[in-house]
Amino acid sequence: MMQTYYQFSPKLYMWYLEAKREKNSLLYLWHRLTLKSICQDYALYPRRFYKTIEKFDYSKKIDFCFIGAFQIDQKTQENRKWILDFIHNHFTDSSYLQFTDMNTKQMYKSKGNYDYTLKKCGFVPKEQPIAKRNQFDKDYFTKLSESKFTLCPAGDNIWSMRFYEALMCKSIPIVNNKNETFRSKAESELNYKYYLATEQHVYREDWVEHNHRIFLKYHTLND
Repeated sequence: MMQTYYQFSPKLYMWYLEAKREKNSLLYLWHRLTLKSICQDYALYPRRFYKTIEKFDYSKKIDFCFIGAFQIDQKTQENRKWILDFIHNHFTDSSYLQFTDMNTKQMYKSKGNYDYTLKKCGFVPKEQPIAKRNQFDKDYFTKLSESKFTLCPAGDNIWSMRFYEALMCKSIPIVNNKNETFRSKAESELNYKYYLATEQHVYREDWVEHNHRIFLKYHTLND
């Protein structure tokens, strides 16, 4: 089957420009004026994200984590429906679940002690104008940094920014299939370490450090 690769989302485009501006203001102006010069091989995160997260406590208090929208649109709900069975079968009192979108919260019933859907608001980028989506969600990244494993289902496309963010937060991604682990040909050739939902999930420090090195090398303009 022919693989489809995806262009930058609006948020990734904003982060690309911010990373370039942090690195070199002249390059930023060039990329801003000449969109054709933008290289979309790797998703880039600005320094304010990964430098802030480096100061977090990475001690793993949470086994499995998912924070995000579910019924935000039909495509996202279809791509993420597999996590419902996973949550039912694997989440414990040591897990963390938070559906963030308003559609999911309507008539919602808590799934257990690990479910914070109705206890916290959460930040939903798609419920905000594009200009306001470019913010650092401290609570979201704190929880990922405290988690051994993060569910990284696809969104409205087959890839998800949550996959990169799990790498950044030293949490091992769990996906439904390998196509959820990249959005470009260049990213498909990186040796990310992750688990499929159907596999046995063993937390491995060597995988965490391996993934974090890949993130810094390919998804930042780290000096």
